[in-house]
Amino acid sequence: MTRASLQSFGLASFFLFVAGAFVACGGTGDTKDLFGTSGGQSTPTGSGGGDAGPGGAGQGGAGQGGAGQGGAGQGGAGQGGAASSASSASSASSSSMASSSSGGPAPTLVCGDGTCPVGGDNACCYDEYQVNGAPQAECVSGPPENDGCNTAQGGYETRIECQLPEHCPSGMVCCADLNQTQNGNWYSTLMCATECSWPGNRVVCDTDADCPIVTSQGQQVQTVCQTSTILPDGYKICRTP
Repeated sequence: MTRASLQSFGLASFFLFVAGAFVACGGTGDTKDLFGTSGGQSTPTGSGGGDAGPGGAGQGGAGQGGAGQGGAGQGGAGQGGAASSASSASSASSSSMASSSSGGPAPTLVCGDGTCPVGGDNACCYDEYQVNGAPQAECVSGPPENDGCNTAQGGYETRIECQLPEHCPSGMVCCADLNQTQNGNWYSTLMCATECSWPGNRVVCDTDADCPIVTSQGQQVQTVCQTSTILPDGYKICRTP
């Protein structure tokens, strides 16, 4: 009985010794290595699928986010270029708009010591014989019947709407309506016309090139540009030499 107990005690001690040696080799000595290296290697999703795989360089970085839709595609060259073209068209349009408005000063004609604008219902009322009181020349505005300029016989005033050929549209001339009486001659109107028939009318000119050939005393005569004696200073009329 005693020997059997000793044998049982010896076996128990032997197993306790083996268990202690196992714990000493695998349990406490590699704790860091156990939870560090072994843990990392046994979980491949860290270095494989998560970092280098679809999450990192694949879909996240250079794929859809970077060069694709975000950078050069819609954002940069696309819409930006169209905006620049619209700006150029607007500038061209603005440039065009500036050129038209700065085409030079509005034309004027001589009216005594001053000038009057050309166009519309604007005119100069000139009183060569000064029968209507001062001033001898003044600017008026309105249709001939309501401008206050007395161009009838007895008034002897002249309504002047043009002075030079360029004051009239293409195909028209500045024509003076001559009135001849025993008391003197005067022009009732100077205005643009498509026809200016000699001898009752005279072409208002700037140079000889503006003057027509007319029939005078049965002959064809080239008229010449000469200074008028019954219009304001600076006005010229086509006459026979």
